[in-house]
Amino acid sequence: MSDRPGIIGRSQRGSSSRRDPNASMPTSVKSPAPDLTQVRRAYLIGIGGVGMSGAAELLRARGITVRGSDRDPPPGAERDDVPLPDALDAVFYSAAVPLEHVQRVAARARGIPQWRYADLIGALMADRDGICVAGSHGKTTTSAILASALIHAGRDPSFVVGGQLTGEGRGWRSGDGPSFVVESCEFDRSFHAHRPRVAIITNVDEDHLDYYRDLAEIQEAFRIFASLLPAHGVLLVNDAYASLFRGDERLRADIESYGFSDDAHWRAGEPTPGQGGASTRFGLSKAGRLLGEVEIPMTGHHNVLNASAAAAALAAAGCAFPEIAAALAAFRGVGRRQELVAERNGITLLDDYGHHPVEIRATLGALRSRFAGRRLVVVFQPHQASRTRCLMKEFAVALAQADEVWLPPIYFARDSEEERRAVTSADLAHHVRNEGGSAQPLADLDAAVEHGVRHLLPGDVVVTMGAGNVDEVARGLAARL
Repeated sequence: MSDRPGIIGRSQRGSSSRRDPNASMPTSVKSPAPDLTQVRRAYLIGIGGVGMSGAAELLRARGITVRGSDRDPPPGAERDDVPLPDALDAVFYSAAVPLEHVQRVAARARGIPQWRYADLIGALMADRDGICVAGSHGKTTTSAILASALIHAGRDPSFVVGGQLTGEGRGWRSGDGPSFVVESCEFDRSFHAHRPRVAIITNVDEDHLDYYRDLAEIQEAFRIFASLLPAHGVLLVNDAYASLFRGDERLRADIESYGFSDDAHWRAGEPTPGQGGASTRFGLSKAGRLLGEVEIPMTGHHNVLNASAAAAALAAAGCAFPEIAAALAAFRGVGRRQELVAERNGITLLDDYGHHPVEIRATLGALRSRFAGRRLVVVFQPHQASRTRCLMKEFAVALAQADEVWLPPIYFARDSEEERRAVTSADLAHHVRNEGGSAQPLADLDAAVEHGVRHLLPGDVVVTMGAGNVDEVARGLAARL
C-alpha cells in the first residue's frame, strides 16, 4: 500500500490523456444549432442517462418520434452496438459517446446530422425563458429547488435536472409556462451551447481536469458562458466568485451577487436549525433591505447558498417574495442529495451524489451538525481516476472529517488505461490516514455491504457518496441490517 510518487503532484495535472479543448467539438458537429421544427425522427445515443432520458421525453412532447440506445439500455431502448434505424432526421449523443462510436460513424456515413446533448438542450430552450444553473457544485440541488418552486408557484415550467425531484418522481418536465430550467455543465464546454436569460453560477473550482488544463482555463470557460446572457438578462453569482466576472467587457447582463457577505446583493443571514434539526431558517435581504425569513427542508451552509440563488432567480422570473418563501419551504428534495434511504436498528442510511472534495466537505459538515454526537461512516466511491489523482490531497482532507471511511474501487468514467493504472482507492485510503482519518479500501460494493453488516452499530450514521453506483451499498445495507 505504498504512496505512489507524483500522485498528487500538480505538475501532472493535464496529463497526456487530457482532451484537447479545441478538439472537443468534432467537425461533424460544427454546424448550426439543431432546428427542431425540421426534426420528425430523432435518435439518442446514451439515452439511459438522466439528462438524455429527460431530453427524449421533451422531444416526444413536441410530437417527435424518438428512439435511442445505451451500453446498458433502459426499457424501450436498444444496445448501442446495433445498426441505426432507417429514416432519421437527427442523431444526438451524450458527452460520454466518442467520435469513433459505431453508431456515430454510421450516422456520418449516411449524412445524418448529429449534435451533442448540450446542443439539443440549447435548441429545446430556444423559444423559452432560459434559467441556467452552472457551477462546479450545487447545480442539481439549485436547479431542483428552482424547478420545484416554479411548479409550486403555478408557473408550469419545463426543466431538465440531473436527479429525480422527490415531488415529481422524475428529473424532467414539459410545461406550457415560459420558464425552462436547465443544469449547465462546464465539461466539454457544454454550457456554451445553452441560451439563458437568467444564469446562476454557484462556484468555480478545479474539476474536470481530464479536459481542462488548469483553473484559469476553467474560469475563462465560465466567463464565456456569462457573456452569452443578453443585455436584459441577469447573472447571479456566488459573492465569493463575483470578482471573476466584474469588469469583463464581454458581459452584457447585470450582475447580482448572493451570499453571506454584507456586500452581497442578495444576502443570507446566519442560518439557524429548524424544528427537529432537519430544516434551516435564515433571513434573506435584497440590496440591504430585509425581505423576510425563509425556511428550507435541508441543512448546511451550502444549501442556504443554493436556496438563496434560487430565490434570486425566482425573483428574476417574476415571483414575489411571499410565494418564493412558500415555494422554498415546500421543496421535497432531490434524489441522491442527502437522501434518507432507511432507518434500520438505530442506524441511519443516507445517500449523496458528492464526488468532489468541496462537496464532500460541505455535506459532511452539514451531517456533523445535524447528527451531532453520532458516529459518521462514509462509504465513498471515487469517481474518475483522473479526478482522484489530481485532487488526492483535497479528497483526503475532506474525508478525514468522518469517523470511518470505507473505499470501494474507483468508478472509471472517460479514464484512459494510463489513468486507471496510476491510482487506486488504496492510495486514497493511505492519504486519508496521513490526514488523521480512519480509512480502508474494500474489494467491491458487495464487500462494502458485508463490511457494514459486520461492523455497523446502533446510532451510526452511514452516508454513501459518489457519482457512480455506490448507492447500491446503502440499499444493500437497508435490505440486510
